[in-house]
Amino acid sequence: MQNWDDLRYFLMVARTGSFSAAADSLSVNGSTVGRRIDHLEQNLGCKLFDRQRHGMTLTPDGRRLLDHVQQMEKSAAELHQMAKGADEALNGWVKISVTDGLGSFWLTPNLAGFQKAYPKISLDVMSEGHMVDLSNREADIAIRLKEPTQPDLKVKRVGVVKFHVFAAPSYIDQFGQPKNWGDLAGHKIVDYLGYKESKVLSLWQETVKNHDQVVFQSNSAMGFVSALRSGMGLGMLPRFYSHTVTDLMILDLPCDLFEMPIYLVTHEQTSQTARIQAVKEYILNLFDRDRRAWFS
Repeated sequence: MQNWDDLRYFLMVARTGSFSAAADSLSVNGSTVGRRIDHLEQNLGCKLFDRQRHGMTLTPDGRRLLDHVQQMEKSAAELHQMAKGADEALNGWVKISVTDGLGSFWLTPNLAGFQKAYPKISLDVMSEGHMVDLSNREADIAIRLKEPTQPDLKVKRVGVVKFHVFAAPSYIDQFGQPKNWGDLAGHKIVDYLGYKESKVLSLWQETVKNHDQVVFQSNSAMGFVSALRSGMGLGMLPRFYSHTVTDLMILDLPCDLFEMPIYLVTHEQTSQTARIQAVKEYILNLFDRDRRAWFS
């Protein structure tokens, strides 16, 4: 396959009729143009131009190549226009990667309004704890509790998740309420495995690790919350769950150290695509609406 740069030089010489005019158009010097054409002729094994006093004229082989190169240029322009049209269209799929709890208990219940506003945009919401690769299009938008560091990502801090110990009233009625962290030793614990990678929750993880009454654990936020609601034990939850799971109560234990910032992440190459931008702006508006009560 020929180097497109060589063909670009060839096309400019064919259009301008001289090395010097092509060099001016390409912002290079004339010797560079000459070397490019020599290289192309050697690779193709044919002569493309006749050097005349008044300039360069195409040989029969050169005219045949010109037809092909112009068709390539036209196809590339059409492809670019198609891609631009797709980027500007408010339809198609948008992939959102979000932590399990935020996705199940906050984001998804708030997406019906988006679907009504943009009925031709479909949403693929993936609940996962790890940071997906937006460069490889594993997702278009990510909502994470850890700030990514890749330079090609656009990152915006949108709030804070604060954690507290929750329990069902039925559990408290049966076993009482712990008055401090030391009292947890006499209580049953249920645990969410999604917390294991968080350094912020290391104190809670250490408590769970050394506790002899961990009666339930799950990697599902929905399953974890169900265990808490059934009265199986005490467990750590983000404070915003108090707005969505109203039959659980927050216990009066100090949890000042347990908080994580929330980041909305997109890739710089796709963030301006119309459908992705529409979803991003909708989610940002949701965070603006709920930040004071839920995420601060």
